[in-house]
Amino acid sequence: MDATVEINNSTKVIDGNITEAQLHTWKNKYGKLVKVEVENDEGETRFAYFRKPTMATRAAVLQTSKTDEFKALEVLFKNCYLGGDEEVVQDDDLKLSVITAFADLTQPKAAKAKKI
Repeated sequence: MDATVEINNSTKVIDGNITEAQLHTWKNKYGKLVKVEVENDEGETRFAYFRKPTMATRAAVLQTSKTDEFKALEVLFKNCYLGGDEEVVQDDDLKLSVITAFADLTQPKAAKAKKI
């Protein structure tokens, strides 16, 4: 469900209470983005936007995951979260849901190697 609201006839607020201009800025800066949707306890859809993790972020997540997988997810969230509904940041259950979905989506692609 995509919701768009106009403010002052020039600024459009879209899913996650961000503006189209903000989304455009993020796309220009980070390239492809990931939008994650989650329902809160009242059945309302909330949104979070992420950039793809860099190699440095992936390394930090991998290192942290050796001792604490929840902290590793927090590292991923802090380094890749761009914005969205504030409820996602404040509610631990929503935050865990969106970061887990994001982490699953951003796993490296399978590759095949063979000797030639």
